Amino acid sequence: MTMDEREFGGPSFRQGSPGGQPGKAPSAGGAIRTLLNYEEQHRRFERFLASKESEVMVLATSHQHRVFARSVLVAARGIELHLFTWRHSRKCMHIASNAHVALCQGAVQIEGTAEILGSLTDPQNRAYRDLLGSRFPKEIKRWLKRPNMVVIRVRPAIVMTAGSAGKDPSIEVLDLESQTAYVEKWAHY
Repeated sequence: MTMDEREFGGPSFRQGSPGGQPGKAPSAGGAIRTLLNYEEQHRRFERFLASKESEVMVLATSHQHRVFARSVLVAARGIELHLFTWRHSRKCMHIASNAHVALCQGAVQIEGTAEILGSLTDPQNRAYRDLLGSRFPKEIKRWLKRPNMVVIRVRPAIVMTAGSAGKDPSIEVLDLESQTAYVEKWAHY
C-alpha cells in the first residue's frame, strides 16, 4: 500500500467533519458529501508532500485547447510545490499563457496556480534552489550548469484523491481555498 493510499485512501481519512464530528452536506450536483476534519486532512497532505513518494509527479499544463503532461521532480515547502525546468520549455510557455495546472501522483491529484519565479541561479531564488537541492542534489548540480533554468512554484487550490466510501468509488477532496474537506461518492452501482 502506498503512502497516498494509507494517508488519503484508507479508512482513517474518513473521520468526521470540521471539529471531528461526522456530518453530511449536499453537493452542487445533489450528491451527499460526508464532511471531514479540514485540519487533519491538511496535515496529511503536508505529510504526503514531505514523503519520498511525492518526489516525482506528472505535471499537466494546457495551451490552445491541448493538454500536455510530463513527469517532473517536485519539492514542497509546506503545501507549496516547487520544480525547475528550462525557461524555453513547453511548461513555461503554457504557464505563461495559462497558470492553471494539475499535478498527479498515484491516486492524488492537485490543482493549483503556477508561477515562474525566475532563474534558478538568481539570489532571490536561493531558498528554492536550496530546497530543490536538498531533495535532488545530483540533478540540481547538473542543471545549474545549464543556462536558462527557472524555478516554478505551484500553489495548490484543491487536492482530490480517488478512494472508496464503503463499496462505492468516491473522491476525497481537500479544498484549500474554502478550507473544507469532504468525501463524495462519484459512482453508484
